[in-house]
Amino acid sequence: MKRCRALTLPLLCVFLLSGCWNGRALFFFEQPFWSTLGDDARIRVTLMSASLRRGYFPRIDIAAPGGDSQAGLVKDAGKGAYSTVVVGPLLSSEWKSYVPRISGARFILVDVSPPAADPPPNVLFLTFDRREAFHAAGFAAAASALEGHGGDGATDPGQRIGLLLSNGTELSPDEIDAFNAGVAESLNGARPVTRLLSAPIDKASVKTAVQEMQRQGTEIFLLGLGSVDPLGLEVMKDTGGCAVVADWAASGAYPAQVFLSVEEDVPGGLLRALAALRTDTRSVSGPVRLVAGKARPLPSAVRGHVDGDRGS
Repeated sequence: MKRCRALTLPLLCVFLLSGCWNGRALFFFEQPFWSTLGDDARIRVTLMSASLRRGYFPRIDIAAPGGDSQAGLVKDAGKGAYSTVVVGPLLSSEWKSYVPRISGARFILVDVSPPAADPPPNVLFLTFDRREAFHAAGFAAAASALEGHGGDGATDPGQRIGLLLSNGTELSPDEIDAFNAGVAESLNGARPVTRLLSAPIDKASVKTAVQEMQRQGTEIFLLGLGSVDPLGLEVMKDTGGCAVVADWAASGAYPAQVFLSVEEDVPGGLLRALAALRTDTRSVSGPVRLVAGKARPLPSAVRGHVDGDRGS
């Protein structure tokens, strides 16, 4: 808390002297989404700094899992004390049931696509399109596999990249298609192999699938196992191999098994959304980044587009 105070007080002084006052802002997030954003203190400082620089005095509420988050939001924001209310997943998708109950505030809804019909004028949607990042990750994975073989052609190029998915995957069909297209672009049309696991998923089933795919020549996996993605990385720690994952950077688990991670930059997106509140914009696209793990060197073609690039 001392660190937050030390960093935000100078910004508050600048804010007060500038005379830029857009009112109070409430950031309302639920667990476990909040924990996926990274270090608690760092994210709080980032959001507070971004708010103060744009003339908003922030409050950050984190709802525990399993409670009545909507009731908490309505209680906190329903008194009209906040000019802006930011709501994160999963509560953000339920906006129709509480936005009409909270008058006088502008809403920023995180990770929710605008509806087909016109939404209320006080709602701004913050979305993240990860397709381009998954395309780049597929291209990089295939290029890395080719570099590792020196182009000897001993293994079917498409089999060097594998998709290990489950029915509970959090990857959208468009994101999977984008990854496959990136692989095909790098491998002159060759397609990766796919393995779909059915529930229940445990370490034994994941290990069996990984080992079978590795025997066919697979080196780099796209993991789409939903909440048990870390289990796939744990298996690879024992069996070898590495993976492209999503939303890994906050935990940093098994970095030696991570090739690349696709990450939504939620604080960066909120920065854009706060700046857009004064406009007629109804939807803002947040930045998506690629983060390198420590599994293997990155191909030269993508080094400039990846955070945490370690070089070769």
